[in-house]
Amino acid sequence: MLAVSALGFQRSATAPWAEARAGDGRRLQISPIGIADFGLGTSGTAPTECRWWPKLGDEELCAISNDAEREVTWLRRTYPYVVIALWTAVLAIFLNALRIPRVPRAAGVIVAMVLPAFAALAYRGIFMGAPRALRVISGLSLDPVATGFGSIAVAAMCSAVATVLLVLSGRLRRD
Repeated sequence: MLAVSALGFQRSATAPWAEARAGDGRRLQISPIGIADFGLGTSGTAPTECRWWPKLGDEELCAISNDAEREVTWLRRTYPYVVIALWTAVLAIFLNALRIPRVPRAAGVIVAMVLPAFAALAYRGIFMGAPRALRVISGLSLDPVATGFGSIAVAAMCSAVATVLLVLSGRLRRD
């Protein structure tokens, strides 16, 4: 379960999590590393993108809404939360799979417990931060995209189930 969780966090780090349709027909996709505007195809504007990890691309696409500095901060934290969750899941795998003599057995369970919290923080960054932070999607509804949002949802669920199974299996008992 923890390996599936780590894989889910890894897959969701750069995949699109949400999609919005602008009034003029453009399709916008938001991921932990930036936003992509697929334009109007052959009949109009060309596709563009803006990334905040690293900062590059179309600055107009990443224009910040008025008084949205806090939301931009949350939005930019999404990628680090996902990467931290990935490596925390890997640590949980090692703590639970290997019998390291000087590490308490409960350490692996506690590490596994924090994974859903990282997923929730990342979710907050995209789905609550992006609509308020970015002028281009202000007022548009965001629809989850299975590739990114589905991956982090599976990762959070797998880590929660793994935590419950570890607790039920008696990993918290003293040696």
